Amino acid sequence: MASDKKVKQKRIPRRVDGIESKNKIKVAAIDLFSKSNFSDVSISQITKHARMSTSAFYQYYINKDELFREILEEFFEDLNDNLKASNLKESALNYLEYAKKNQKLFKIVHLNEYLFEWIRNEYDGIFRNISEKFDLTDVGYFYFWSPLKFVVGFSDLIETEIVGEHFVDLLVSGIVPECPDVLIPEVFAFQPKKHVIEIDEKREHILANAETLFGTHGYEKTQVYDIAKASGMAVGTFYLYFKNKLELLHELVRWINKGLKYNVKLAVERCQKCNRLVQEIAGLYAFVQFFKMHSNMYRIVRESQTIDRDIAKEYYLSIYRPYVNALRKSVESGNLVLKGKYAHEEEINYLAIMLMSFGHYIGERYLLAGQMKGEKREVLEFFLKDLYEYICRGLGVK
Repeated sequence: MASDKKVKQKRIPRRVDGIESKNKIKVAAIDLFSKSNFSDVSISQITKHARMSTSAFYQYYINKDELFREILEEFFEDLNDNLKASNLKESALNYLEYAKKNQKLFKIVHLNEYLFEWIRNEYDGIFRNISEKFDLTDVGYFYFWSPLKFVVGFSDLIETEIVGEHFVDLLVSGIVPECPDVLIPEVFAFQPKKHVIEIDEKREHILANAETLFGTHGYEKTQVYDIAKASGMAVGTFYLYFKNKLELLHELVRWINKGLKYNVKLAVERCQKCNRLVQEIAGLYAFVQFFKMHSNMYRIVRESQTIDRDIAKEYYLSIYRPYVNALRKSVESGNLVLKGKYAHEEEINYLAIMLMSFGHYIGERYLLAGQMKGEKREVLEFFLKDLYEYICRGLGVK
């Protein structure tokens, strides 16, 4: 971003009318940035939304970047202050309450954290500082805050409400009475396989080329012409298969999701005789290995979530609902025993959210941030072994 380049002296409002004008610009920007990612919002849109002239904007801000950064830096500072508490549980509940009152600001973070590394780093840094204060290990930090961040960012997409106090309580105490089994070697011996989908050959060819181009250059910079050319066809032929580029992206995410679920299913089947939680660790391992082998696919899935809400909602619901059903069957068969502090259905929903969040943020940790580059696979194994202990036992604090 170019917000650090000061090309002229901006006006610092001191009169009431000047302060109000600047605030109008900021309120309008927050509203627009919460609905579309940074690149899709223009200065003219902001000033029109604020019912002000474009020249008025430049009295207070050098460019859109500066305004955007100011909004988020003020938000991060305020969030950090609101998360201060005497214990970790209180801090987590403060976070959930603060998120309810500042939904638009959190939407801005979730729409743009994939696009800007500095947003991920500053947001993440707040939780890491709190975790250090309460002596959480690196894995403990991941275990505790991932589900909470996921609830704040994605619970509306999976159409599930949580009781904050119950959810945080289960994170602290653990969701099962004890670790039921050890993690057998088969958990970490999975190799991804290609998922063959029975569709038209040309259609699959378009999807495969779109995967490469979107993953390499990004959705916005890739044009229909580029995809058609890579697929060896005329642009007109492309439109026989897809209405537009967005429809192609939607289908591509579905395609990727099917391949992911197919591989996770294979990994889980290798541990068929194990307890459900052991199978879940096998699924997380398969998740990372699948996207490590198909890094373009992971980038596409993450970028798609900033482009179209319907794509994101379909993606997460298609994972969440089967997750809940599978966990419910495991509880009914006795293959999974929950703590039983709250209603079974509530605990099943919370466990599904926890496990989804681990997949989401483990992707960020090992794929997006590149922590596996040049490292042995044992690093991921050790991480998942520790995470398994946390899932079973919680933080061990009251």
